[in-house]
Amino acid sequence: MALALAGSLWRSRLQSCKRNPAFAGMTTMKKPPSQEQVQQGQVVLRLADIGFDAPASLLTRHGLELVRVEDDAPIPGSYWGEPEAGVIASKVYARTDTPVHSLLHEACHLLVADPARRASIHTDASDSLEEEDATCYLQIVLADALPGFGRERAFADMDAWGYSFRLGSARAWFEQDAEDARTFLDARGLLSNTDPSPESLRRSSLG
Repeated sequence: MALALAGSLWRSRLQSCKRNPAFAGMTTMKKPPSQEQVQQGQVVLRLADIGFDAPASLLTRHGLELVRVEDDAPIPGSYWGEPEAGVIASKVYARTDTPVHSLLHEACHLLVADPARRASIHTDASDSLEEEDATCYLQIVLADALPGFGRERAFADMDAWGYSFRLGSARAWFEQDAEDARTFLDARGLLSNTDPSPESLRRSSLG
């Protein structure tokens, strides 16, 4: 699809942190890391660094389940393939080498999805540009709920892993160009600007 180069359509499409190649040509997007990057242990924070307890507790508070996958085993529902996290219905699958940003991204896809659709999600959770942007924004907010991670590390790891933004970085997008994502989250009662606790991520229905 040709990319319109005028007005709000240009802005809305290029602000996205899109990761799904189904939207190629419409927006910037995240490319999966090369096999060489994976083998070299690209420097991003992984679940081995912070443990599973805090992420599991965070997901549980929001109606999701973190399923630990054995090292070197295939990760069910992983769109990009190992070591990235996978999603099936309300479960998020991850190994010790799964990047923390990937775990949060896939979990947030489930949180922003319509509850009626969540049960049918398997591997590919993307449904629209708006949901993708909201997912990226929410994963940055929730990063502050994980001790040893936080949004500063989330910004750095998203950039290092290849998320692509019109303004050139995750921080710049989050702070200057994410109005649509905030509006999407606010409209669904999913966001408080100051508090990443469960109370700030209310859902009328979970799971």
